[in-house]
Amino acid sequence: MVGLIECSLSDVTSKVFGNQNGLIAAFGDMNADKATDIFVLSEDGKSLSILEASIDISQDETSFSRKPFIVGKPSDRVIVAVVPGDFNIDSQNDVLVMRKADDDQSSTKVKVEIYLTNQDADANSPYLTINETFRDQPAIIDGNGDMTPDLFGETSDGKRGLWVFKGNSSYGVEYYENPPGYELLPLKVPQSSAFLDLNGDLTADLCAVTESNGETTFEFWLNKDGVLTYSYSVKAPPELKVVGQAVFSDFNGNHNINILLPGCLDEECKDSAVFIWEDDMYKESSSHGSWFRLYVNFATLNRKTTFVKSMEVTSWLSLPITLHIGDFNLDGYPDAMAILSDASFGPHNTSSYLMYNQGCGGDHCGGFSRALSISYSEPLHKSRPVLTSFFDLKENGVLDIVLSEVKSDGSTALRAVEQDFSGDASFLKVMVVSVLCFKSCPHGHTPYGVNQVGPTAKFESTTPMGGDQIGQASQLSQSAYFSLQLPFMLFGLGQTPNFVDELWVGIPYPEGRSPRVHSWSSIIPNSQIIIIPYPLDSPSRWKHELYVTPSRLVLLTGVSLLGTCAFIGIIVALLHWRERMEDKKEKLQEAQRFHFDAM
Repeated sequence: MVGLIECSLSDVTSKVFGNQNGLIAAFGDMNADKATDIFVLSEDGKSLSILEASIDISQDETSFSRKPFIVGKPSDRVIVAVVPGDFNIDSQNDVLVMRKADDDQSSTKVKVEIYLTNQDADANSPYLTINETFRDQPAIIDGNGDMTPDLFGETSDGKRGLWVFKGNSSYGVEYYENPPGYELLPLKVPQSSAFLDLNGDLTADLCAVTESNGETTFEFWLNKDGVLTYSYSVKAPPELKVVGQAVFSDFNGNHNINILLPGCLDEECKDSAVFIWEDDMYKESSSHGSWFRLYVNFATLNRKTTFVKSMEVTSWLSLPITLHIGDFNLDGYPDAMAILSDASFGPHNTSSYLMYNQGCGGDHCGGFSRALSISYSEPLHKSRPVLTSFFDLKENGVLDIVLSEVKSDGSTALRAVEQDFSGDASFLKVMVVSVLCFKSCPHGHTPYGVNQVGPTAKFESTTPMGGDQIGQASQLSQSAYFSLQLPFMLFGLGQTPNFVDELWVGIPYPEGRSPRVHSWSSIIPNSQIIIIPYPLDSPSRWKHELYVTPSRLVLLTGVSLLGTCAFIGIIVALLHWRERMEDKKEKLQEAQRFHFDAM
């Protein structure tokens, strides 16, 4: 689409975080000020704080102030997951926390509690506690299309269900039965199921990740007339002996969501690989799609890196192999970030690296058009990294990086790495809010800031060379095991000042209703668009707010235009002055001429 866009990194920890510590757990705009806040767990995993963002536009700086949210007691069970969302249907972010269900450190069983935004941190009393114990961390989805998050998971005795919140301190459970001709398999532990558009109709579907007899399978539950319906299954590549967390992205820019599956080719994780699933929904095929092995430069002349089979974050938390996805250089293709170990020094010598999405041609590409290039020249850490994520520090559409690290004394530290973006690439930032109210929200609260799962956005534009530029993404598609997804969709547009020709947005809808999809045309690049889907069933009346951040290319274009106009104006003024001088000279000559008629 475009060539490599240059950027550089700088450590801004002291300005952004100061000496803050803890483990980054989730992101969300808790005070509806259109700035993303950070949820941070304490080192013992029993307390939760919110780092509220404050953006100083005049100083071009962002800082965070810590606000306690849950003050833990010694007897509390540790928190292993945090998910913001509107669970009591008042258009304000609440917080769902998952705690270990027992004292067995190897157990994955969790209990789920929900805390309200305006709760007393010291009171430490949840608004709602789910009675059932979950076998593993459930996924957050909108299974019935009511714009309220639900839970998809399994009970400790193996029953798969959908937990639906009703807004009056209650919930209901709908247990799944085997679909015709298919027997439901146990969900994979650790869980990486996702809620996103899988077939291009702008309505979120469900990809349930299961495991049986050591074999990982992806179940595709497509939304048909408002009902998630089992359609087909895909087995993971047999080459992977250790299967990591699946992530989902339009990796090659064709409006088709791919599954990226990191893992290892041996049980000891001495050789790593990333496979990608390309769906054949636009082709006539009975196989549904194919797996390709992405080319990744794990081995170079000087080193060999691998994924960490199990990342020991703390004594009470271990995480599986994970990729984090985001278009870091805004070239139109999502990049990745991962924590890798140097195979020659053992699994504890870990480093965090960017992995750029680049074009690939040749036999080594495995038949796929893209590859991941690890940027070994840009290590992102100082101490041992345990959690890393993309983040937009200045809310300017340029991705930065935040990390949790473990220092030599065993304590944790937060770190911020800012991207000094030197390219002329543009972006499109889309956020869909949960709007069950608009002007008459409870407590007079504005409808912004609520983390909404399931919205899908896709765009079409034209490159300077006249080619098509397309992309698709879903908002907050995964939540388990510190997936650390941002509450918006960010598209890189590359080096183009052209308008975005068309932007489509779709949200889940319930059974018996029509699909909820709307489009907008001629969107200015470098825009943040907040979609307000109100009323839900009248997409033509949906509102959108546009916030523009002019890029250097747009500014240069404006300066050039003003310069051209000024130059033309000067020429016109000079010609006008010259004409007036000639007229004056002519009149003087006429006055001095001898008139024979006067004699």
